[in-house]
Amino acid sequence: MSARRSGLLHAAILALLLSYSAQTQAQTNEATATGTNAPVLLTADRLNYNQSLGIVTAEGKVELSQGSRTLLADMVSYNERDDKVTASGNVSLMESNGNVLFAEYMELTGGMRNGFIRDVSFLLSDMSRGAAVQAERKDGNRTIMKKAVYTSCSLCESDPTRAPLWQVKGREVEHNEAEQNIKYRDAVFEMFGIPILYSPYFSHPDPTVNRRSGFLPPRYTNNPFFQQAIQAPYFYVIDDYSDLTVTPQYSTRQGPFLATDYRQRTARGEFQIDGSVADEDVSGDVRGHIRANAAFRATDDITYGANILRSTDDTYLSRYAIQDRPSGNTLVSRIYGEAINNRHFASLNAFSFQNQLARVRNSTVPVAVPVMDYSAVFEPGDYGGRWGLDANMVSLMRDQGTDMRRLSSTVSWSQPYYSPSGEVITATALVRADGYWSDDVNQSLVPGATGDSAAAGRVLPVVALDWRYPMIRDEGRMRQLIEPIIMGVVSPYGGNRSDIPNEDSVSFEFDETNLFSLSRFPGYDRWDGGPKLNYGMRMAAYGESAGYVEFLAGQSLRAKTDDTFTAASGLGDQFSDYVGRLTVSPGRYIQLVDRVRLAQNSGFEVRRHELGTTLGSTANNISISYADLTSTDFLRQTGQQEAIAATMRLQLTKYWATEIRHTRDLKDDGSLLNFGGLRYTDECFDIILFAERTFTINRDIQPSTTVGVRFRIASFN
Repeated sequence: MSARRSGLLHAAILALLLSYSAQTQAQTNEATATGTNAPVLLTADRLNYNQSLGIVTAEGKVELSQGSRTLLADMVSYNERDDKVTASGNVSLMESNGNVLFAEYMELTGGMRNGFIRDVSFLLSDMSRGAAVQAERKDGNRTIMKKAVYTSCSLCESDPTRAPLWQVKGREVEHNEAEQNIKYRDAVFEMFGIPILYSPYFSHPDPTVNRRSGFLPPRYTNNPFFQQAIQAPYFYVIDDYSDLTVTPQYSTRQGPFLATDYRQRTARGEFQIDGSVADEDVSGDVRGHIRANAAFRATDDITYGANILRSTDDTYLSRYAIQDRPSGNTLVSRIYGEAINNRHFASLNAFSFQNQLARVRNSTVPVAVPVMDYSAVFEPGDYGGRWGLDANMVSLMRDQGTDMRRLSSTVSWSQPYYSPSGEVITATALVRADGYWSDDVNQSLVPGATGDSAAAGRVLPVVALDWRYPMIRDEGRMRQLIEPIIMGVVSPYGGNRSDIPNEDSVSFEFDETNLFSLSRFPGYDRWDGGPKLNYGMRMAAYGESAGYVEFLAGQSLRAKTDDTFTAASGLGDQFSDYVGRLTVSPGRYIQLVDRVRLAQNSGFEVRRHELGTTLGSTANNISISYADLTSTDFLRQTGQQEAIAATMRLQLTKYWATEIRHTRDLKDDGSLLNFGGLRYTDECFDIILFAERTFTINRDIQPSTTVGVRFRIASFN
């Protein structure tokens, strides 16, 4: 082929490739990105050049490829005099971004900025599709289609002529590539081929847009508190790094509600602030909340941030179903800084707590400023022993009640030994020193306190020896493990004097996770002192097909009884209760975990029992959890609690799924929660229908039934 022919065909190809672009960049940048300077590959049955007319024609199975773009047609021609490019007969153009254009006839003129396309259809990279009787290209970046239709739904495989689940039709549809927008005039929204909504004007972003300001799917609920309620969130893009979501709610029974959510990313981190305010018509109260989460990195070793959560009252978050609300009885706000360097860790924190229990005054809830921690593990010595250093400092302040400052430091040493016969022996020694200074001390509760202040200190030395003998055997396709464990701990009695306040060890649980701990208390203020012997057995069997069984059980023996622990804790007698855990998983679709604490002095009476099982895959499963608990909280003795919860998730068909949940209080024989949901999801539509019945009674929260619907249409959200 001559150089002139090659150049003319190159120009024709370039014109066609630019005829239907979904990119927003300048054409010069696009040409560089997509390789329009790359060689042009042409195959055709016949190639003709009419020099007198200045027309280049390729006919018969024409295929033009350049870079990642490909044009197919029965005939392609270029008229040099009229500067016109035409393609006809089964025209298809595949863009570099995955979009595909189909047409019967295509014509471009005016320096390839204007054109005409007949019987056009397209399939975009996000699998959305559309068609039009004709399309006109203007100004190099606007495509105006007549009698057009658009949908993100796939066509029915058995009957492609059937109307999709939803589609939008327009008398005129304009795609503006510079604005990345698709506009409709005289738009009709159809579902299952039935018109349900008309609008003289409608627009949405084209598929190249990742974020665009606009309304999000509405949410509808119906319950006794709101009666009928609807939310219409609006998403506003501020710039490439920040956005704002505003969610107003209208209800027939309560006053206006408004929620906002602001997000921003910076060069060193990100933060998010959300809040809400509600003006209740029934009670006349103004209620609300604010939440902020921030995380930043100062250097590779230092991070800092904040987690703030406050509400106007203790039932607001539950009453208004604020998302991601905490499940406990306290709202925790925290400002922090952390540094990690090799084996050294340091943190500085400030905590504020908001109580959610009606019977506890927030004036008695402390503010913890500052809370400092430091931990270091040093390089092992010649024989594998390691030194460790831990330090903690905390200051608690109250509007009403005792203020407390504590400084603690621990120096530890650990030496492992592996015998030739396979025994694992670990020797541990540590010394911990604690110093306390308290103000506004209640002298009736703290004997020996003088005036309004009290100082106390203690030194807690500990020596421990841990012996384990893991015995492993391969039996066919299974590996078996039997491991006896014995741990002796020697430390002095005492340490829990009456002039040392208990702030961080009010609640704890004795179970298999802390059976071999030096101290069972989770914090610093209470100490598990005195000589004791912890012993247990771990057994397991592991199969080649991911199935396994694990079992751990044990007990603790004290030199004498210790009144530090309550009778319900399982540690009040010389011999502790028995604790254990059994995990059974025959395969990837079955798992059972059973955790139990049995009384040692009353015929193995069950003191605490937690059972959880999951059957099935991610899409189809049944999970059941059972709990029989006795409170060991030193302040709030809630007594025996027994409940069961079950959840079933089923993928009914390819598109339909359901979820059912039930929670029941077995002690009082009453339901706590009933939930049922039905969901339809396909490539173009997502709708959730749900009904929920709660039985909780907490001041203004009464048993209620909520019915709601949420839906999303692909390409519009």
